[in-house]
Amino acid sequence: MQDDCITIALGLPGVRVIREEETATEIKVEVQYRCRWAVCPGCGQQTAKVHSARLQRKQDRRLWDKPVFLVFHKRRFRCLGCGKVFTEPDPVCGSRRRTSQRFRCQLGREALNQPVRHVAQKEGVGESLVRRCVTEEARRLLEAPGEPPQARVLGLDEFSIRKGRVYDTAVVDLEQRRVIGVVSGHRQQEVAAFFTMLPQPEKVKAVVMDMHEPFRQAVELCLPQARVIVDKFHVLLHVHRALDQVRTSLQPQRGKKGELFRARYLLLKAVERLTPDQYVCLIDLLHRYPVLQQAWALKEAFRAWYRSTTRAEAETKLLLWEKAVREQGPKSFQALLPMLRIWRQEILNYFDHPYTNGFLEGKNNRIKVIKRMAYGYRNATNFRQRIFLTNLKEAHTRVA
Repeated sequence: MQDDCITIALGLPGVRVIREEETATEIKVEVQYRCRWAVCPGCGQQTAKVHSARLQRKQDRRLWDKPVFLVFHKRRFRCLGCGKVFTEPDPVCGSRRRTSQRFRCQLGREALNQPVRHVAQKEGVGESLVRRCVTEEARRLLEAPGEPPQARVLGLDEFSIRKGRVYDTAVVDLEQRRVIGVVSGHRQQEVAAFFTMLPQPEKVKAVVMDMHEPFRQAVELCLPQARVIVDKFHVLLHVHRALDQVRTSLQPQRGKKGELFRARYLLLKAVERLTPDQYVCLIDLLHRYPVLQQAWALKEAFRAWYRSTTRAEAETKLLLWEKAVREQGPKSFQALLPMLRIWRQEILNYFDHPYTNGFLEGKNNRIKVIKRMAYGYRNATNFRQRIFLTNLKEAHTRVA
């Protein structure tokens, strides 16, 4: 026995420590359950008759950066009533488990924020065990005490599981700021199947989305009371691309990268957010490129259009903006007119229900971080489970 050691509590009040041994690589603790009797699973009688005992080695959470192994003196009891022989219960680890329950909880919590392989290598266990622990921990965290409130405003956006090949659709409650579903796919029938499972679909009053036609078809089919709203930032994204196409058309294709290449973000930035120096540089640039000045003015006019106070005012101003584009706008801006015609009512619905998918876009960024942490997911169920767990992180952040 070492003479420079200290004693700390094992933290398992149901067991009694028989002896312990610490080596350079591990800590081994021999233990036995304190209870001297057990209940027969056959007839329900209590018995204290020990039939036999054997040693079982099970891993516990680390102590002083060393793995801890609990060596249980597992007893088998004989019932004096029915004669049945049975093994005593194992509440610390669970039936037929080779690790303690608290160690599995620790593995699950660590692997929610780290790659599974990293956690497995650090703790010296198999990756399959860590995956099971993640599933158990996620199931425990996601158990809701009651039925969640009915969603009134939904947000839809697709994200890639494997880029360019497999897409899923995130469905969020924009008012409660939480993910309520992850649809496998982004086609009309797949999204419609999710809508049909909503408990009270008639209470959904608005659905915010990008200009993805299958989404609109699914809403019209399953949520007839809901108004489709095209997300404001997706519309502005098309306008910004049109401005950027004008810039690249004026930019030299060969040679050194000139001032137009460096001015991309200066042109796309909102005019009210420019610093005085940036504003002077921008005005100087636009004076030397009249076509670019015209495109930039159209971009800013469209941004100002979103500040309309009523739908009627927005309809009038949109007609004037389209007229200016048709008469003197660059070709890239004229290419926006068919989009504005096809999605006109859905874009104007924003002025009746001013909702955006800003929260959902932030959630998609978090989904990308989850993918990068694990270098992608082959198991789609695990991936969706981690997306739902972000609800808990968002709620904790708001409370804190």
